[in-house]
Order: sequence, then C-alpha cells, then structure tokens
Amino acid sequence: MRYVTTEQMKEIDRRAREQWGIPGLVLMENAGLRAADIALSALRRKKNKEALIFCGPGNNGGDGFVIARHLANHAVPVRILLLNRPGNITGDALVNYTLARKMGIPITPLFAKSDLKRVCCRLPRAGLIVDAIFGIGLNKPVSGIYADVINMINLSGVPVLSVDIPSGLCAATGKIFNVCVAARITVTFGAAKRGFFTPEGKKYTGRVIVADISLPRALLSAASRLKK
Repeated sequence: MRYVTTEQMKEIDRRAREQWGIPGLVLMENAGLRAADIALSALRRKKNKEALIFCGPGNNGGDGFVIARHLANHAVPVRILLLNRPGNITGDALVNYTLARKMGIPITPLFAKSDLKRVCCRLPRAGLIVDAIFGIGLNKPVSGIYADVINMINLSGVPVLSVDIPSGLCAATGKIFNVCVAARITVTFGAAKRGFFTPEGKKYTGRVIVADISLPRALLSAASRLKK
C-alpha cells in the first residue's frame, strides 16, 4: 500500500487547493461522504443503528459534521459529541457545523469532565462510534478532556471508525501521543500515512481503507518528490 508522510500530505492538500483550485469545502464534503458510506456499511450489521460522532477542533471535526449530515439523510440516528466550543469553529468546518445545526442533528457539548456524564451511559448502546477528534496535524501529547474522551471510547467496547487517522496516533512516526483511539476501521484520505505501518501504529488503525476524495492523481503519484 502506498503511503505518504505528514508533510507530503499537507503539501498535496495545499497544492490541490492553491494550484488546482479545488475548494477545501469540496475536499471536506468528499471525505465526509466517503466515510459516511463506510459507516453505513458497518451499521447494516448492527441491531442498534445509532452513530455517535465525536468532533474535535479543525478540519477533522469538520469531516465529522459532514458524516453526521449524510448519515442523518439515510435515517440513521445520529448525535454529534462536540469537543470544540462553537465560537472556536472556523472556515470549512464552521460551514458544515452550521448545516448540521440547521438539519436539527442533536449536538452534545463535551467541554469538561462533568459533561462526560451525558454520554457515559449512552455510549455502550451505540452501534458505531465515529472518531473525528484529531487529524494528522496533531503533534503533542493528548491531555485533559480529550484524553478522558479517548479512554471512554476505548472502554466502551463499541466499534470505532476513525476519520483519516486514529486520534492520538502520530501520522509521521506511528508513536502514541499519550492515548490513542483503538479503531476497528480507519478511513484515510488520498493515501495511507506512514505512521500506520509501524508496529505501534498497527495496533490502533484496524482495517485501513484509502478513500478517494478527488485529489488529482498527478499530485498523489508525485508524492515522493514533494517535500518530506
């Protein structure tokens, strides 16, 4: 399986937007749609169809909002667990957060440990957890409410679909930033990430599915020549 480094993936994304003119909203929509299709397939075998989508800061959380929209449109019971205050959501992620709210998708804030009580009992009864907390840009240990949520997810026993990368895994080295989501499936975008293939990384990714989100093939083929 072909893989890229963190810096190569960031450069591919930048060139897709700036040189090829592909809007970030298009890439986010495609990413969320591909992940939602895989989530639907996983839920078909579940008696409980509810999907709980944990959305963190940045574009990874934005992907989670897109997934929530598409699952809701397929009549899947969906709830967004929000780990980023609405006032801090910006850019493409804000567009999709606003759309999710307009669609009436339930949103539960998880800003402090006391908020965990809202979901700790509900979590084990879900059919699927979607991990859209951190993306490949994570570069420091996970702590605070984020670490608490990841530990809670791992203890739930519910299958997890991670969006692009399991939250807490270093895309470059495969090392764990203190804690990491143990995914059943990782839907990654454009190309697999180098950290997936280390002995430590393999423990957390589960089945890796590389999803096409309309990144130009020429960019992906030339990834080895992009800066590392």
